Amino acid sequence: MMIVLGTIWGSSFFFIKIAVADIPPLTIATGRVGLGALLLYIYIRSRGYFLPCDMAVWRWLIPIGVLNSALPFFLIGLAEQTIDSNLAALLMSAGPIWALILSHFLTSDDRFTVNKTMGIGIGFAGVVIILGPMILAGASGTLFGAGALVTANICYVLSGVLVRRVQGVRSDVFGASVSIAGFFVILPFSLIIDQPWTLTPGAGPLASVFYLGFMATAFAAIIRFKLLMEVGATFFSQIGYIITISGVLIGAVLLSEPITLNMIAGMILIFFGIYVSQRKLKTALNKD
Repeated sequence: MMIVLGTIWGSSFFFIKIAVADIPPLTIATGRVGLGALLLYIYIRSRGYFLPCDMAVWRWLIPIGVLNSALPFFLIGLAEQTIDSNLAALLMSAGPIWALILSHFLTSDDRFTVNKTMGIGIGFAGVVIILGPMILAGASGTLFGAGALVTANICYVLSGVLVRRVQGVRSDVFGASVSIAGFFVILPFSLIIDQPWTLTPGAGPLASVFYLGFMATAFAAIIRFKLLMEVGATFFSQIGYIITISGVLIGAVLLSEPITLNMIAGMILIFFGIYVSQRKLKTALNKD
């Protein structure tokens, strides 16, 4: 299940690349979140559960929905207008590095340690190795795309901080709620800016949006709920490696995107940086 889920999420970078050929990123994100929200709502109702009725809970669910789905989905699509899908997958793997930095300043129980500081340095070295040659070659689009992906990673980190504010909501109900919230926030922007009824996308881009909504968002979330219950959050966190590797390979095989030595070296450094930053935590958990 871990491999299946990691591959589904990894493949989303490929399908986003196909979709942005005909559909603006804002509308891709709206369609993806909307379709995902629909299926997740059907899922929780089939299990006899309802959306939260407490408005105090929704004041957190709405910003989480924006930061955890609507905005990062838009930013990833925006990035893939200028960079390859496998590069996007690779740069998104640095998310835990950004989480380490922001958590130090935004929380009171997740401060820098020697291992975390070393991990951050190693991870950033990997990012520099990946992007450095491209930027020096004058690929301004690469720098813009990288900036969009960094912002998407920051959105995920901020949403993770806000999740701590929500108590007493089942994980599947939570997933459906934040998807619905994200959809209704992003929908007006798509209608006003993109006017999607004027678009004439081909079958491939249109099918890609449906895949992103139903498979990479809703179905993947359902698998995630089950996995978290079966294997726990610590083991589940390893899925980031599967997402990156599958995303890079799918882009290379299906889109003939290059895999350079710099990308391989950078990926190894990013993974090693994440490992170093979490080493003490894993040791402590094993002792428990």
